[in-house]
Amino acid sequence: MKPGNVSSSILILEDDPDQMEFLVSLARAEIKNIMSNKSTSDRQRNIIKGIQILKVSNTNSLQKAVSVHKDVLLAVLDCNAPDTKGGAAHDQLVKTKHAITGQHSAVDIMITNLPDTPITLISSFDRFRRTVNRYYESKHDLTIGFVRKNDPTKISNNIKHHLTQYLNSIA
Repeated sequence: MKPGNVSSSILILEDDPDQMEFLVSLARAEIKNIMSNKSTSDRQRNIIKGIQILKVSNTNSLQKAVSVHKDVLLAVLDCNAPDTKGGAAHDQLVKTKHAITGQHSAVDIMITNLPDTPITLISSFDRFRRTVNRYYESKHDLTIGFVRKNDPTKISNNIKHHLTQYLNSIA
């Protein structure tokens, strides 16, 4: 994730337009907060000024987005998303013989295409958090962030944390 000719991005997968705009506003607010922070250097301000927010509403558009945009500094993925535009939303969890494995289709798209990108799953319920984390920790040595949708402070803090880590990694 090094800045260059291509600007970095925050990728958001959410099928609900109102929820999408809410998540985008949280990301923009955190970018603005970092821009106005006195300890942010001019170089960091220039870098963060160029951050794009990519909005995708289904796993097909997620696949297209990650094939084009390679400098994603954070992916915020709704656990419950449709496969195609206008399709029915579902948990995106992979099942084998009717058992939930913890594997998540959107997470798999991310780790296949952008393996170093931090991932945060958001959900109205965190009933699958342990199962998902156990699967990705054991299979990929990867910890997935998991935040409830009804906790905007935690979502904002998560975005701020990853933006700060990104800026520190390139400073």
